[in-house]
Amino acid sequence: MLTNQEVKLSPSKLSYEDRRCDRCFGLELAGERWPTSPFPGLFSALDRQQRAYFEEQSTQAFDQSLPSGTIHDGGRVKSAPYTVDGIDFVVSGSMDALIRFDDGTVGVVDYKSSSTKGLGEAYRPQLAAYGWALSHPAKGDPEQVSLYGLVALAPTEMTDTEKGRSYLVSTTWYPYDIEDRWMEDLFKRLAPIVKNPHNAQSKDGCEWCDLRVRLTN
Repeated sequence: MLTNQEVKLSPSKLSYEDRRCDRCFGLELAGERWPTSPFPGLFSALDRQQRAYFEEQSTQAFDQSLPSGTIHDGGRVKSAPYTVDGIDFVVSGSMDALIRFDDGTVGVVDYKSSSTKGLGEAYRPQLAAYGWALSHPAKGDPEQVSLYGLVALAPTEMTDTEKGRSYLVSTTWYPYDIEDRWMEDLFKRLAPIVKNPHNAQSKDGCEWCDLRVRLTN
């Protein structure tokens, strides 16, 4: 009896649309590894501080227009398998923040230490994947996701405080509208890439694909 191929998708790595090509993404899922720069410790520290600062605060800390609710650390999420053409897609990752609205629904939030300039659509797959894991969990009851967005935190100036010099940051809410079937459509698009990564479309000007060709010739 044949068993399905399981493919684990990290939400943060799904946000490759404007940086990577389908072929590179498929080959990475197949096990190809290239040298990568280490994740700067500064950003890990910022992430911890952002999570701790907003914990248990009202949604008004993000934006005055948001419905009433409370902000929480997102924690780990994992979805039940979703099968397409013999492939079981599983979403698994650590979410920055979860809003619990007073109406019982939840919001998916990711922190970005940057301005909103250039955010565009690049993070739609990441947010959609977290929402999918919440509404289709591997364990426990599904959540009803009613909102998606980024919180961009950008330094604006330095100031002296009793604890020393400190950065003042601006907080900008950047909402996303994501359709209910968005992830299902993405799984269907990824299935042939997973099955035949070498035949997947290479992005024009992809330097990794160019290097791969030169190394194999």
